[in-house]
Amino acid sequence: MIKIRQLLKSEINLLKNFPPEDWNMDLPDLISFHFGYSYFYPIVAEQNNKIVGFGNGILNESVGWLGNILVPPEYRRRGIGHEITKHLVNYFNSKGCTCQLLIASEMGKNIYKKIGFEVSSEYHFFKVESNFRIYERDINIKKIKEDDSLLLKKFDEEITGEKRFEFIKRFLPTGWIYKKEKSNNIEGVYLPDLGSGLIFAKIPEAGLELLKFKLSLGKTRTIIPSENKTALDFLKTKGCQPYSTAPRMVLGKEVSWQPKYIFNRAAGYCG
Repeated sequence: MIKIRQLLKSEINLLKNFPPEDWNMDLPDLISFHFGYSYFYPIVAEQNNKIVGFGNGILNESVGWLGNILVPPEYRRRGIGHEITKHLVNYFNSKGCTCQLLIASEMGKNIYKKIGFEVSSEYHFFKVESNFRIYERDINIKKIKEDDSLLLKKFDEEITGEKRFEFIKRFLPTGWIYKKEKSNNIEGVYLPDLGSGLIFAKIPEAGLELLKFKLSLGKTRTIIPSENKTALDFLKTKGCQPYSTAPRMVLGKEVSWQPKYIFNRAAGYCG
């Protein structure tokens, strides 16, 4: 019998080898960063007193993100991933979520479809080999200051369609904005410590300059939604081709998000 329960803090390090190697992910570090915050809901599947699966939820008011649903190879094909997913769906329903989101692996896509998730978009994964280290940072790219917070909150809500400031505000101290001299408008934001380095921008110039800046720092893994033709065309001019794709899937009513303004997705567990 499979039992689903919340993860204990003392169990975090037991999950070290759960992610596939190609995810290049330190799961205990990620969990430890978010553990104990009200938006974070980590759970495990237990069988015969042994942890055989993991998953977590991110709660952004009426929107719930399912992520990091992991079952080691020796325990697959037993319905464990399905039970973890159902538990998270029920949890978000109990919290009044009208929209639930996830980014599916090839292995998990059919599980999510059976539960009722539908594909709403697709992400393209790139490994950018071009040498951007000689890039000189655009003068409009500046460190985030404390008084930028309210503008960034609004900016994030307009692009994601989510109210998730409690989640993203922890990444602002190491972040950057694109803001022209004497302008009161933020045109773009780059949060290098959020997943693979979240980049939002409302104008192509800001998005491309922030993307070049990210690449110049050696952060070459880049993930672009299919709706952002500007970023996709830019990468193609650099000779880059996607090595993988992954669907964004939704249960309930999709939020009013703006994928054409996303110049790099953060992570599978939060978009």
